[in-house]
Amino acid sequence: MLQRVCSKAGLDLVSRALQLYYLARSPDIPAWAKASIFAALGYLVVTPDAVPDITPVLGFVDDLAVLTSALAGLSGYVSPEIRAKVMVKLQDWFGEDAEIPPQNLPESRTLNET
Repeated sequence: MLQRVCSKAGLDLVSRALQLYYLARSPDIPAWAKASIFAALGYLVVTPDAVPDITPVLGFVDDLAVLTSALAGLSGYVSPEIRAKVMVKLQDWFGEDAEIPPQNLPESRTLNET
């Protein structure tokens, strides 16, 4: 069970990071938003965290919180095209049967329609 929870959390973390990455590459994103994106992605890759990443389970909670906060302010910029790119990349990296986080599902699809 713990492995499944960690796997889901990892998938969600990667999903949010990919959304921010594709947002940063979009020409429609204003400079202030890109600064927020780069700050959040920078926090993800910088070694000293509020909670060390080597701490089991809790190590990535702070990273997930930072990415979630950045996305909350930029959610209006996440287009269906960006969601589709993220979904393709997640399936490529995690497999076709990966449980895609709901924020990456196309808007017409629900979790019950897999």
